[in-house]
Amino acid sequence: MEFTHIHHTSSGFLEEFYKNYEPVFVLNTGRSGSAFLNKIFKELDDVMAYHEASPNMFLQSNFAFHNQEKQEVLFKMFQVARVELMLQAKVENKIFLETNQCNVFFSYQIKKMFPKAKFIHITRHPGDFVRSAIRKGWHKNDSVWELGRIKMDDSIAWNELDQVQKLSWVWYATHEFIEKFKTTCADQCLTVRLEDLLKDHKTFKKMLGFSGSKISIKKSKFKNLVESKENELHIAPNEPSNMFKVASFPKYSNWSAEMKERLKSITLELSDNYKYQLD
Repeated sequence: MEFTHIHHTSSGFLEEFYKNYEPVFVLNTGRSGSAFLNKIFKELDDVMAYHEASPNMFLQSNFAFHNQEKQEVLFKMFQVARVELMLQAKVENKIFLETNQCNVFFSYQIKKMFPKAKFIHITRHPGDFVRSAIRKGWHKNDSVWELGRIKMDDSIAWNELDQVQKLSWVWYATHEFIEKFKTTCADQCLTVRLEDLLKDHKTFKKMLGFSGSKISIKKSKFKNLVESKENELHIAPNEPSNMFKVASFPKYSNWSAEMKERLKSITLELSDNYKYQLD
């Protein structure tokens, strides 16, 4: 039976939905091309793509990160936040895909809820991530996003770190969490470096195929999408005083040796794993 509205779906439809539906989640740190990926997937008629579906759960990341033992609580939190949107995608015979960084620490619950879910793990050079996050004021702004952003449980040790070290820790802790999760469902995960994705159409096609979409995007179209910047830094003339964005910050290649060492001391192991050069 075909349904046109989620309120009409039967218990049998819902059971099959949970058992066999294949939503796609892009696991990332943020500041790693998630808005760009959303823009690409929105081009596909068989995908219902979101950058940050509502509610985007920005206040929940740190709670989820530090409370993984509360499996039932996290499961229900995610279910309440997303199932209606995902059920709508299923009714429309589309792939639900979300690039929201806040989903990372609900990965185990997503996998439990949807055993056939797929996960695209996007990495970015840690120096480039830290630079981008500093320009946006991460872990310096006084905002609701910052309240929910992951941080060390030890507040004394955390407050001894400078912004570069805090963001280096965010990069490492997020990817470490993702790597551990991937060991539970390796065949349902695809890891892609953002740098490779932006310059290699074959990498893009591999990601597209993995998502399950039957739509293709020509190389010329993909190039145009890459060249049109997404989610660039914007500092409004009336920016609130609680926001600490900076218009410019040096590229990683221009960092001092001491700054690079602060990042390297925290991120080296996974940077090597992803073949990023830190010197």
